[in-house]
Amino acid sequence: MKHPSSFLLLAAGFLCGLSAACSKPEQDSAQAGAVYQVKVQTAQAQQRHFRKQIRVQGTIQAYIFTNVAARAAGNMELKVDDGDAIKEGQTLFLIDQDNLKNRVAMAEQALKVVEETYRSTQLDIGIAETQLEKAQKDYDRNRMLHEGHAVSDNAFETFEVALDKAKKSHEKAEAALRNDAAKVDLVKLELEIAKKNLSDATEKAPYNGVVAVKYRENGEFVGAGVSIIRINDPKKLRASCLISAVYFEAIKPGETPVTVSFHDKKIEAKADWCSPVIDPLSRTFTMRSYLPEGTPLMDGMLVDVDITLAERDGLGVPRDAVILKKGGKSAVFAVQDDKAQEIEVETGITSDGFTEILNPEAIAGKDIIVSGQYFVNDGSAVTVTNSK
Repeated sequence: MKHPSSFLLLAAGFLCGLSAACSKPEQDSAQAGAVYQVKVQTAQAQQRHFRKQIRVQGTIQAYIFTNVAARAAGNMELKVDDGDAIKEGQTLFLIDQDNLKNRVAMAEQALKVVEETYRSTQLDIGIAETQLEKAQKDYDRNRMLHEGHAVSDNAFETFEVALDKAKKSHEKAEAALRNDAAKVDLVKLELEIAKKNLSDATEKAPYNGVVAVKYRENGEFVGAGVSIIRINDPKKLRASCLISAVYFEAIKPGETPVTVSFHDKKIEAKADWCSPVIDPLSRTFTMRSYLPEGTPLMDGMLVDVDITLAERDGLGVPRDAVILKKGGKSAVFAVQDDKAQEIEVETGITSDGFTEILNPEAIAGKDIIVSGQYFVNDGSAVTVTNSK
């Protein structure tokens, strides 16, 4: 026979279970009617300066440089070395000076000889002119006598022959004078060439600069046209870089701002020149920016180049507050009466973590959700948890 107290305990457990089963649907019904609120943080749009930039790498170049070549052939005497600072007019190198100086001296001596010959021929033509005048007078006098039968035919023929001989001697003297004059001109030209060769063999610096490259060593034999050194003007520099073709229309020579950076150095400039063509293989074009004189950079340096494609003031929101919707549209969520309100926006430049809103009237003065925006839809109940 079972104990009476065990029976009472079983009965009490059954009644408790039945009571719990009856009360659970009522609790589920109450929870189903509750409204879930998303915790969010908000901020108002800010007036900011927006800048659209791209960064590329560029190379510093000296845009005034000269490859100095030998203008005469011979053994070279180099007067400068790599890295030397040079002044305008300073001698850079000499070529075969003794040989070229001797040629000048020979040409000068030859000129003296032909000039003396020319002066001698001038004297000869003076004598020939005197002899021709005498022969002409003798002929004229004896012609009148011959016409009066005072001079025989044989005697008159002697004066005719003498006059003809004097004329030919004069013509010969004139020809000799012309020939000697031509020789003088020829030797003068040879002297000028010799002097020019000597001058060409002394190469001087065309401007203040520095010896950037030395192609030949002192004492080498060089031919005319062979490059000896390269000189640069280190004060006149430019930054040259390759830009993607997609920015070809956006960069305006003479207008687009450029910032050239090397470590802690920043130089403000402009896009001064752009190539008029795009390379068909790399799909890039060249842009050059001329830097202020005295820029503390060096030819050959690799630098960062920030190109400002557009900049303006405008109203913006944190970049993450903007949600990309279907169809490529953008939207933000504002809080209105404790509910999320979806607002379609047109976006512009994104810089420094903020996105420009091109229709600012749509968000002006509104509390924009900047945290929790990915968990709400239009009309969602929200709780603003901004720290005070």
